[in-house]
Amino acid sequence: MNEVYRSWASEGAHVHYVSNSPWQVYPALSEFITNKQFPQGSVHLRAVSTQELIRGKPGKHKLEMIPKILQDFPHRKFILVGDSGEIDPEVYQQIYNQYPDQIIKIFIHDVTSQRARDADKLAQERPDSYYRSLRKFLSRESSLQRRGSTSQLAMDAMAETEVPEEQQQISNPEIPLLTKLEQFEERMKRVSSGMREGVFTVFTLASQLMLDPVVAEEFLMSKTSTDLSI
Repeated sequence: MNEVYRSWASEGAHVHYVSNSPWQVYPALSEFITNKQFPQGSVHLRAVSTQELIRGKPGKHKLEMIPKILQDFPHRKFILVGDSGEIDPEVYQQIYNQYPDQIIKIFIHDVTSQRARDADKLAQERPDSYYRSLRKFLSRESSLQRRGSTSQLAMDAMAETEVPEEQQQISNPEIPLLTKLEQFEERMKRVSSGMREGVFTVFTLASQLMLDPVVAEEFLMSKTSTDLSI
């Protein structure tokens, strides 16, 4: 990623490092930026108490800090870079909705889908898999066309394993059961819904950022500076 940021900086981009990390880690972060040859830029960390470190609201710092940066530079365009591990997609969606004209691109590093595939594979291989149990129930229920034995079939199927919390809302067998990978894909679709075409990109390789046509066109055509917020 350092090569991507250096390339953008060489094109005139200004870099703002926005992190949910507390300000106490600044010395280590500054050393990391220098040693890994990331371009220099402003650093925005959280000023927090011990209690806030434990009970702080996820994403609050970025939701407060990034809009302030956009307001400080109203004539600049911004690229937002985050990852799917926490709530960066949802945070950036809110910021985009507030400042659609200033946000030219949102990049989300996919750190979720491979873990989701692994979890789904493991779940399918387990004899007491919730997914296997519920899919089995839905199949049997459908074949019986909701006859009187449906309730008993449901009880038998659900008794095989505990229902995961994220699936507890599924009480209607007409609602398809989503795997973890499908949940992630639906989440990305939901977040990007309503955005301009080409604004939202989920990536796995840094080279995808270098080759992105929206960013390339902005650097070529725009006479205003393009800021990179991380």
